[in-house]
Formats: sequence, structure tokens, C-alpha cells
Amino acid sequence: MSWFDMLETSFRGEITAREMLKYAGKKIRMVGHLVTIKYIKTINGGWMNFGCFIDAQGDFFDTTHFSQSLKNYPFKGSGTYLILGKVVQEFGFPSIEVEKLAKLPIRPDKRY
Repeated sequence: MSWFDMLETSFRGEITAREMLKYAGKKIRMVGHLVTIKYIKTINGGWMNFGCFIDAQGDFFDTTHFSQSLKNYPFKGSGTYLILGKVVQEFGFPSIEVEKLAKLPIRPDKRY
């Protein structure tokens, strides 16, 4: 089983990481399992993050979490997240500027 098989929802996002370039400039929803977070201090003294996720097909994608988005929708630990944001492209590489982020619930363990 994968992390995605453990989710309560069957939704896997509107697009995959491989399709991101086709959606540059558009707002989309993606589902990804968190791989790592990079913490950056802004010049205003706030925080922003860069995230790396893996989608249900096993492809990686990156996210940018500016201070306001991060304050309202922080990371909540390891897990799989629903991400809403705009696909942006820099140097031919796509990423998502995150507006909203929500950790998705996993199925309960029925053994207990």
C-alpha cells in the first residue's frame, strides 16, 4: 500500500506533477505526500517555506508558502496534503504558490 491508499478520500488532485507545466498561471488542487520543508526567514522577520511533495504517481513537485498563507494554513507534520494554489513557472520548472493547505485524514486502524 502507498500513503495515498491509506487516505479516507479517493481524490488524488485535479492534475499530476507531470501535467503542471500545461497549467502555468492557473489555480489547481493537488494531493501530495510531504517529503521535506525548507524554512526561510523573510526580510520582514516573518517565515516562509518551500515544500517538496510526491504525488500518487511517484513524481515530485515543489511548493512555495509565503508568510500570509503559511500563517493561515501551516504544515501539520508528516502526512499527505491537499494543496490549493497557482502553478507558476520559473526557468522552465513548475511549482505551486500555495493559497491553502490541509492535511488529509487517514483511514482508522480497524484492529483497535
